[in-house]
Amino acid sequence: LYRRSSMKLLSWSFKTPCLDGVPLPTRDILHSCMQFPDGNNMDFIVNHHPSKYGGAEESAQKRKLVMNSLKSLCDSLVARGGNRIVAMGDFNDTPDAGSFEIIEGTLVNKGLPLHERGEGTIRYEGKWDLIDMFMVSPSLAGKTRMEVCRIPFLMTWEKKHPGEKPLRTYSGPRYIGGVSDHCPTVLKIGQ
Repeated sequence: LYRRSSMKLLSWSFKTPCLDGVPLPTRDILHSCMQFPDGNNMDFIVNHHPSKYGGAEESAQKRKLVMNSLKSLCDSLVARGGNRIVAMGDFNDTPDAGSFEIIEGTLVNKGLPLHERGEGTIRYEGKWDLIDMFMVSPSLAGKTRMEVCRIPFLMTWEKKHPGEKPLRTYSGPRYIGGVSDHCPTVLKIGQ
């Protein structure tokens, strides 16, 4: 979603992560190029990397392969003159995971300072983890700030591991009426 009075969609495409030319059974990466009223363009990339289902170590290679696809896309955008890139989404890893080394130097992870302070977007067994984040091109690093939103009506109390957590939509097949098991994140972009 975007506000047409604030930006104009110039192009969009999907990138399918592949290994040796074979598509991975995971979500595509969405890329859109938007133009602002001042004539400047910005590339937005939406990711949802593979989960840790089956074990974090067993599934780490899948997340690294998708991160390589993200880096390849960013490298292509930079080669065409793109220097205002925002990558966002559920990376299913915290910012200190090895997969983020792949993108170092290409994008700056705006979630890293929040992670280092113990903030998170998802709570698992009583511990907050930051897996939803924004990464930006170096030209935007000093002009952007990421926040995790903890909105009261999106939260619920957890009895097993006392504390608040996001109110999810389903617990197994049971509908419980929440929005997501992840807290929303916001990227503020200044001048």
